[in-house]
Amino acid sequence: MSVELWVAIIAGALALAAPLVLAGIGEGFVERAGRINLGIEGMMIMGALTGVWAGSLAGPLAGLVAGLLVGLVLAVVMNLLVYRLHANEIVIGLGITMLGLGLSTYLYQLWVPSGQTNVAVATVPRVDLGPLSELPVVGPILFGQSPLVYLAVVLLVVAWAVMRFTRFGLAVQAVGTDPASAALRGVRVERTGASALLIGGALAGLGGAVITVGTIGSFTPDITAGRGYIVLAVVIMGRSRPIGIALGALLFAFLQSFALLSQSTSLQLPSELYQSLPYLVTLVVLVITSRSQMRRLFKTVRPA
Repeated sequence: MSVELWVAIIAGALALAAPLVLAGIGEGFVERAGRINLGIEGMMIMGALTGVWAGSLAGPLAGLVAGLLVGLVLAVVMNLLVYRLHANEIVIGLGITMLGLGLSTYLYQLWVPSGQTNVAVATVPRVDLGPLSELPVVGPILFGQSPLVYLAVVLLVVAWAVMRFTRFGLAVQAVGTDPASAALRGVRVERTGASALLIGGALAGLGGAVITVGTIGSFTPDITAGRGYIVLAVVIMGRSRPIGIALGALLFAFLQSFALLSQSTSLQLPSELYQSLPYLVTLVVLVITSRSQMRRLFKTVRPA
């Protein structure tokens, strides 16, 4: 395989990792607060559809904002059901995923009936960094990306700073570690958990919009292809820490980029193997590295 192909694979991996990192940052807050959002897949696909719809009306920026807002709305619904009606958090999360998958397909078919041409929208333009993007090897990888990749990096730094240095970040960690002790110290446990889920829902919706408005420019049913569950795996592997989340997202995205681009080489392997490789390796790494983390996570998930 040539150097040019490896450059394309790595550059593609950074682009593919952006929606995983954005949704993973949000889920990192959720799990640090002792909660779990199994509705990420539904939030992401609704964000993807809403992003294309709004993008077709008012441009890619409106699409990204719309995706973020629809994720936020679904998180509000989840909070109301869990905290007000005392529903089971895991069941509600799965219900939101099924709702998002079904509703997005239904709304898309109403918007673009069978037989009509799919709606294509303008995507977020790449940043032109001039001579930097023309540097050999590192130029296309680091300086020829969409601004959404740089946004993901910025939000990683912001999330790390919030968790480490702010009162809200410390409250999130205290609630996730020992909610009873946190309540005795004046932390509002329910409000903190609800706020973490709102952040998670908003970033999941934004991550879905990044898939469509950021790179593809159109929507098809099931376009997220299980990325919401990959986000959960990435967060567990990364122990809910921003750097760990980024590394897990890059691992999956690299394998996915490799699978997409290596099919054009002379390796002559079945296409099904390429398609399953990212999910298989991610599953193996998750099982090997995170068994204790998964047990801890599900023990800390509490009914409202």
